[in-house]
Amino acid sequence: MAKTFTQFMEEANISVDYIETRLFKMGYTIKRDSSRMVSVLVDTNRIDALQKIAKEFADLKAYYDPNKGSSSVGAVVVGSFTIKARPASKQGKKSAGLDNEDAMIDNIKMFVKGGSIHVNITDGKKSYRYEDVIDIKGVGGDTTDRKKADVILVLKSAVEIPISIKKDNAEMWESADSYWAAIAKKIVDREEANGTITVTPKGGVSAITPSIAIKADNAEKKAVVFGNDLLGKGFVVVRTFRATDFKLDESGETLNITTTKIIDKMTDLTGTHEIYFLIRNDSSRKGSKIRPGLRVLAVNATRINKNVKVVTK
Repeated sequence: MAKTFTQFMEEANISVDYIETRLFKMGYTIKRDSSRMVSVLVDTNRIDALQKIAKEFADLKAYYDPNKGSSSVGAVVVGSFTIKARPASKQGKKSAGLDNEDAMIDNIKMFVKGGSIHVNITDGKKSYRYEDVIDIKGVGGDTTDRKKADVILVLKSAVEIPISIKKDNAEMWESADSYWAAIAKKIVDREEANGTITVTPKGGVSAITPSIAIKADNAEKKAVVFGNDLLGKGFVVVRTFRATDFKLDESGETLNITTTKIIDKMTDLTGTHEIYFLIRNDSSRKGSKIRPGLRVLAVNATRINKNVKVVTK
């Protein structure tokens, strides 16, 4: 009777330790996720790393599966084992959404390696199509002059398209301590004087009860959502990306990217995407210009619950 591949792996004593040893010899830092799953930590292109690993493990019939697991870059399958790739510099920082930016960057870079492609970004109602995309740049760290783009699509024509990326469950647009602290202080002072909130000194900081929310006007909405680089030039996409959100069409020339919502104009900022400034407690903000221990965030309406007092400016 012919042996199954699983039986072959077991008889050859191929274990997670064996997988890790080979990965270590390739120069990777490794994190064991389970008895059948390991991750390599890389700061280069993760898809390139996974394809390199698949080639190295070809003797075990390994293959790269772009749809494997929860990661948007897929994984390598080696029998009953899975090898994933994580961004080394981003470990512990996923709340910042950086892994979501990586998803778009890694996938587009994979498809443009062979030359320019067309990119179609859609939420089912709105679509943006760009001809001859040759690259994508991660620019999320550059917030000077109120820049909001996380990535920039680079076209063959040298045109650059700025795009901001938000996860599906993201409720915050920015920490507005610098942008809105002066206004927030006036509101806290006024509401305290009127007796509608209580401000209590506590260990060198202040604590307010309840938190306060103020609806943003149009100029403020534009500033916190579109900044100075998106409106009329690019847009915001809302999506927690998975590998299946990036698909080539049958011609192999157009990459279709599925998103939950495209926000490209002021009238999109209504309903659950209405913008409020939320003033709340944060004991780490000892140097706050509002009051020590208070901070202000620009958030979606979904963040304003029954325990938050909505006031006017």
